[in-house]
Parts: sequence; C-alpha cells; structure tokens
Amino acid sequence: MLRHRLLVLSAGTQVGQNVLRTLSGRRDGVVLVATSSVANEPALFDFDAVYLAPETAADPVAFERRLLDVIEREQIDLVIPCRDDDVVFLAALRERRPDLAPRLLCGSLEAARVIADKWDSHEFCRRHALPFAASMIDGSAEQRSAFVRRHGLPVVAKPRRGYASLDVYMLYRDEQVAAALERGGFVVQQYLGDPRRVFDFLAAIESGGVPLNHTFRSIKHSIQVLIAPDGSIVHVICTRNYRNQRRSKWVEPDDDPIAASIGVACAQAFSAAGWRGPLNIQCEKTAAGEMLVHEFNGRFTGATVDRWLLGFDEVGAAIERFTSRAIASEAPAQAAALEAFESLVARGADPRDVSALERDRCWRRAS
Repeated sequence: MLRHRLLVLSAGTQVGQNVLRTLSGRRDGVVLVATSSVANEPALFDFDAVYLAPETAADPVAFERRLLDVIEREQIDLVIPCRDDDVVFLAALRERRPDLAPRLLCGSLEAARVIADKWDSHEFCRRHALPFAASMIDGSAEQRSAFVRRHGLPVVAKPRRGYASLDVYMLYRDEQVAAALERGGFVVQQYLGDPRRVFDFLAAIESGGVPLNHTFRSIKHSIQVLIAPDGSIVHVICTRNYRNQRRSKWVEPDDDPIAASIGVACAQAFSAAGWRGPLNIQCEKTAAGEMLVHEFNGRFTGATVDRWLLGFDEVGAAIERFTSRAIASEAPAQAAALEAFESLVARGADPRDVSALERDRCWRRAS
C-alpha cells in the first residue's frame, strides 16, 4: 500500500498534536515526520521520525536548509504548518520554489501576509465588504477620540502579528488607548462582547482585589474553511467554542446561518487572493448581536481535534485534496459526538528519547 508521507512543522504545538490525534487510527496509511525546535515535548515521540530544526522566524535561512533536506530525505508528499510563522514561511517558499508548491499546505505569500497581520486583515475585509471588527493602528488625538466615541470602551489592543492571546490588553481609559497606539506594532480593535462584564470586573477589583485567574472570553464562533489547490471551497465548518474554565473547553456545531455566510464570503475572497489550504476565521458577537471577524489563521487550529470528534475530518480532506490520494476515513466513535470537551492530560517524555534527539538531531521510531 502506498502511504502518505507527511511532514508536520512545529509538531510539538497543540496544533501539531491535534493533527497527530486525528490520524492516530490511520497510521497504516501514513508516515508521520515532524520538525521541532525543542527536543523534550512528549508528543514528538508519537511520530515516526523527528528532526530538530531552528526556530522558523529566528533563523529562516537555517530553517529552510533543514526543511529542504528533510523533504528530500523523507520524500515528503505534503508539508503541514502548525504555527503562524510556519505559514508565512511556507508561502514565501512556495513563491520562490513553484516546483514545491503542490507539496506545501498553503497559498500565496500576499494572502499569507493578510492572514498573519491583523491590520492587513482589517484592510482586506474592508476592501471586500467582509464584517471585521473596527480597528485602528495610528491617528491623531481627535481620531482616537472619535474611535472611542463610536465604539465605546473598553477596546482591545493586540500585536499586529500576535498569536495565542499573548500581549493582548483590555483598554478602558483614553490614555491607555493613546499609549497602545504610540507603542507601535499594535492594533486597537473594538471590543466584541458585553462591556458590562469588564466594568463589573474592574469594580469588583476595587473592593475584593485581583483574582489570580480571570478571563473575559465569551462564546467564540469559529469557522474552519478548506480551499482546494484549484481554488474551490471544499468545506465550511462552523462551531461555537466556549472556555468556561482555565483548563477545559467546550465545542459544539454552530447552525447559525450568519456564521456560514461569513465563512463562504471569506473563503471566496481569500481564494480569489490566491490562498489555498486551511483558513480559520475567528468571530464573536457584539452586545448588539452582530457577528464580526476579529482574526484569521492559515492553518489547522487548537480546535481541530474537537471538530474531528464532532465528525469533521478536516485533516483527511486536506491530505486528499493536496495529494490527490484519498486517506482512509475514520470516525472517532460509532457516531460523531454532539459536543466535545477538551481538558489537559499529563504526559512525560522518555529521557532516553530526548537525549537521542538532542544528540543526533534526528530520532526515528524503532521498527
């Protein structure tokens, strides 16, 4: 049997582990090779082979050299990115090396840059009449005041190319908005949610102090799209995601027709812009009930395994469309779940495997 030979970049991330999990019952049909910049992530040793590689953004020249070597050595059919830096890097490589394009799960560099940069995402959506959260990156004091008057406080400050909610700030004073914009590299977005939650929290702090753990996250509408190499839309998967505790997450299918229409409209616009492969669209509803996009991702996500448990085989579909060879379809259970719950699981890596990977910069599962 001809097996799919897949290379998963940054395989130790949650996204990499989710890709692995969705393929766990189909290992006879795949060879799973991983790259990682660290050697001690336990999930790495569930792959068939692991190669240490430099961090993608920190040393792109060395990373490219390592990547091309692994693709050739392992005769890779498809390279799957799991971090935003990997997505942009692969899109740039695709542009420089069109001979490799069929083996890279990504699209054009121009579209990748739009996906990775929240201000570019805002401008792309404005040009294509897509519903994106109101945003700004600079402006006079008068323009800042007008933005706040129009959208109210709080607003959210995010790094233009941030990820995983790192360095995201809730701004509830005018001077905080000014400081965020003057800092550079940040985008200020309207707050999608009920502002009363934020101000009630701030009032509670005055009387009771700051709780060690807190969040303002509400229900997220997550839309996962797959755009085939020919530009056609393979699927639009809509879910509602809610993290009500620090260590668990709940996901269910979303039958809201507005979510589906946003997914289709975004997929069509990005397909026309040259994007190929996965496209994740993160949305939330305002207090008035309007659903708006607040960011994009050009890859599988932390909820990929949850969607698989709900019966959506997005990884299998991508492999089939990009390699032109079907992969066995495996339902996660006798029937798809109605909802999925995700929580932390403790694991440890065998020190002997870690030492071997650090020493040889390559580890291979014993046959």
